[in-house]
Amino acid sequence: MRTPTSPWPMRVSRFRLLFFVLLACPACSNSGLNSARGKVLYQGKGIKGAVVFFHPKDATLQSQRPSAVTGEDGSFTVTTGTKEGVPAGQYRVTVTWPEEQSGPKFQKGSTAPDETPAKDRLGGRYADPANANLEAIIKSGSNTLPPFDLK
Repeated sequence: MRTPTSPWPMRVSRFRLLFFVLLACPACSNSGLNSARGKVLYQGKGIKGAVVFFHPKDATLQSQRPSAVTGEDGSFTVTTGTKEGVPAGQYRVTVTWPEEQSGPKFQKGSTAPDETPAKDRLGGRYADPANANLEAIIKSGSNTLPPFDLK
């Protein structure tokens, strides 16, 4: 009686093929994130150190908080967690621009640094997703967002 050949070598070959396909396809391993770049302007000029949050309108993405911090000229690249990019979808956008702090501040008589958050130079006008009136649509692929021109 003849023994059927084992399917084991076939499974190993399929596994190797799948592994190499995923390894060779960088777009397949980005977890559905799409690159997004933009700029924040205040009174027509780029601002450094503004914090930008993307609040998904889709309830299934609510656990994710894509964000960015602006560079010298107000430009930013969005990240989600530790990965560059943002899931496709519609977002409400918030921006805060904390005052720069020269170092840790101490309350009189205390040895612990003061944990009071820095004041928002924008006065909180763009900090609430419901009232900020800033929106972004992220599509699959590379996205260059129009500037967020704050007044």
